Amino acid sequence: MHIVERSCGNETTFLFIKIRQSLLRSRLWEGLKGNHWRSAMENQSTKSKIIDAFLDILSQKPISRITVKDIASVAGISHMTFYRNFPDKYALIGEICYEDMMLFSKIYGRNAEWKSIVICILNTIQNNREFYSKVFRDEDAKTECLNAQARVSLFFTGAKGSRATYGAWDDALSDWARRDFSDPIDVVYRNLVASLPLCEIFSGEDLDKAIRQFEVNTLDDFRNRQKKA
Repeated sequence: MHIVERSCGNETTFLFIKIRQSLLRSRLWEGLKGNHWRSAMENQSTKSKIIDAFLDILSQKPISRITVKDIASVAGISHMTFYRNFPDKYALIGEICYEDMMLFSKIYGRNAEWKSIVICILNTIQNNREFYSKVFRDEDAKTECLNAQARVSLFFTGAKGSRATYGAWDDALSDWARRDFSDPIDVVYRNLVASLPLCEIFSGEDLDKAIRQFEVNTLDDFRNRQKKA
C-alpha cells in the first residue's frame, strides 16, 4: 500500500514497514483461524489493487470526477469485486485515511499518550498534504476522513468523541487545509486543543482545577476590560 513510504516525525521507513507487516499478519490470522487463509490473502491483495488504482487516478483528476468504473478498470477487477470490498469510493477514501492514521499511531502502542496520537495524525496529514488537500476539497471525502480520525481515537481511548470534539477537529483541519497544511504542527495542535471541550481533555480533580482556572481567568479578563472601558 502507498502508506509504506510515508513518515511520521523522525521515525524511519523501516519501522513503518515492520508495523504494516504486523498489521497485515494480524488480519491474515483472522482468516487463518476460520480456515479461510487463501481468501484472506486474496482479499488483502484485491484491496491493495483498488487503493493503488484509486491513488493513481487521483493524481490525474479530482475526487468528484472519479468513478467506480474508473477504479475497477485501472485495478483490473469487476464492478462487483469493488463493491465486495467497498460500498463506494468514499468508503475507500475513509479506509485509506484510517489505515494512514492507524499505521503511524501504532508506533506508540495502545496505551499511548493522547498528545502523541494527535501529533502523529497531524504529521501523517502534513507529510501527505497532496492527498489530504484533495480530500478536504471534497465535502463527502472530508467527512470520511474525519470519521476515520474518530475511529482511531475510539480505538486508542475507548471513548467515542462528542459532536463538539468532531467539530473541533473539523474546524482545525479545515482551517489548516485552506493554508495547504503549511502551519507548523505545534500551532495546529494548540488550536485544536483550545477548541476541545474541557471534559474531554481533563477528568476528576484535573477537570475541577481546569474549570476553576478558567473561571478565574475569565473574571480577570472581564475586570481588565471593564477598567479599559
